[in-house]
Amino acid sequence: MNVWTAFIIRCFKWIIILSVPILLVLGSVRLLVTDQYLAFEYNKASFPEDSFGFSPHQRLAYAAANFQYVREWQPLEALAHQQLNDSPLYNNRELQHMQDVQSVYQIVWKVWQLALGLTVLVGWGLAWRAETRPVLSEAIKWGGLLTVGIILIIGLLAVVAWQAWFVAFHEVFFAPGSWTFNYADTLIRLFPEKFWFDATLTIASLSLTGGLLLALVGAGRFTRSRNRSSSVQPLNIVEDKRL
Repeated sequence: MNVWTAFIIRCFKWIIILSVPILLVLGSVRLLVTDQYLAFEYNKASFPEDSFGFSPHQRLAYAAANFQYVREWQPLEALAHQQLNDSPLYNNRELQHMQDVQSVYQIVWKVWQLALGLTVLVGWGLAWRAETRPVLSEAIKWGGLLTVGIILIIGLLAVVAWQAWFVAFHEVFFAPGSWTFNYADTLIRLFPEKFWFDATLTIASLSLTGGLLLALVGAGRFTRSRNRSSSVQPLNIVEDKRL
């Protein structure tokens, strides 16, 4: 194996290692932006009721339409035209924030798709030759372990210092002050802080589980590949001696 081939294989390995956390975390986010997760969250006994009058059915319907706007890249009119008691459901600040949320989500989703494409392409390249398959297994293992480490740190920070974590997260993705609203505003009524805390823990749990599974699968396949390689070597030695 020449120097350039070894360098390319090493790059392929790191692409997979770094892509695994992106795939697991952002994939978990995508699973939560669904009507099924909304129904699951709203039906929890611990989830707070809307003190301003939304019925459970109204709340679920409005939240589902909100998620659809974000998920399907709908025009702003999909939210701006919604009304309650002949008044707009969202005020201008809320609509502006939802535009920002949609933009961030679509960028995140494109990053996930790019990471998936790279992982499939690079993984196929490593799986094509028997001698590089152990590298693929090792990359999967370390990608899973990297995910576990990242999630443990982020999850611990979220649990121990939720308010600081929540503010820091929004400050990274949104302009200061653009994401704060009154308790009577529709966005807070649909998505109270409890919703985001539960969502964070759910994403962390799904990502952590996926990371652990990939680490175990990668470690197992890497060990079997190494064992097969070592079991073949003595046969070559004996054959050389006979010659």
